[in-house]
Amino acid sequence: MKRRDAMQGIAIALLAPWLPVGRALAAGLGFAWGAVPTIAMVGAVDDLRQALVRDAVGFWNQTLGELRTGFRLGAVAWQQGSVPDDLIVALSESTLKGMKRSFPEQLGSIPGDVVALSDAHFISFSMHWSIGKGLVAIQSSLAYPLTLPNVARNVIAHELGHAIGLGHNSNPTMLMCGRPAACRPTEFQSATEHYFPLTDDEKALLLQLYPVDWRPQEMIRH
Repeated sequence: MKRRDAMQGIAIALLAPWLPVGRALAAGLGFAWGAVPTIAMVGAVDDLRQALVRDAVGFWNQTLGELRTGFRLGAVAWQQGSVPDDLIVALSESTLKGMKRSFPEQLGSIPGDVVALSDAHFISFSMHWSIGKGLVAIQSSLAYPLTLPNVARNVIAHELGHAIGLGHNSNPTMLMCGRPAACRPTEFQSATEHYFPLTDDEKALLLQLYPVDWRPQEMIRH
């Protein structure tokens, strides 16, 4: 599910597209973390999605632990800041068209590795730049289909999946399903709170990106 469905109330994640020294990537989105990313949530102090971001980070760290890789997402904290809604909407539209925009200077003042929660309506997305910054943007929690039960938590987890290097698959029963397949966020709807699973190929890719002996190390730009 392309679940690209993130500042007034944005959760943007400024995530670095660094490649660890000496490691070649055979699949995925073409990058891997060489350091433990810390996540700074940007948005309203009382945004209820903060709990969903923390929970999604926990989901990924549990998954990574079960794979026995040494990589983990780091600490999560709220940080004051904002990104103009019109910028987020424009970046979302560029992502849908397959266009890569230059790094917006408005993001330069936000330190750390950030997740952003927005009040704007757009299709949620994850984006990276070669200067070592990235953005995960989650649309308004009042926008359909994030208003459906179990959808927002999986959209956030889906975008964090992109942030650590996973692409899309075409299986609507899996977390990372998305365009060009017909998967959409509505398929996450459920009366019970749970995360959709990963495919065996995605688990294998995570171990390729982040082996069992993964350790933070010096990084070079891709």
